[in-house]
Amino acid sequence: MDAQEAVRLVLLYLHLIGFALLLGGFAVQYFAGRYRINAAILWGSLIQLVTGIGLAAPLRDGNEPDPAKLVVKLILALLIAGAVVPMRRRESVNRGHFLAIGAMTLLNAGVAVFWT
Repeated sequence: MDAQEAVRLVLLYLHLIGFALLLGGFAVQYFAGRYRINAAILWGSLIQLVTGIGLAAPLRDGNEPDPAKLVVKLILALLIAGAVVPMRRRESVNRGHFLAIGAMTLLNAGVAVFWT
């Protein structure tokens, strides 16, 4: 394994941790009946955004992802972070706002898995 592949795998690992934090933090708050942005949601959204940008960097092996897929995932990640970061200090957020964060998170994962 070369250094480039090692970096890609570390970024992918961190990206999955970010997803777990984001979705797990969402699920905890949802099932508790509190629509609040917790630390897991905040950090998960930021980790997803940063590592996703790193994973989208062009590779030299000719195995680059579809640019349209990358744009869709970037837009979703920016929307999620934009919905999370400004609301992080509030005691609660609107139910629809909170559910949109969860829906966009699941949609972003669906794009990653099903768009080939």
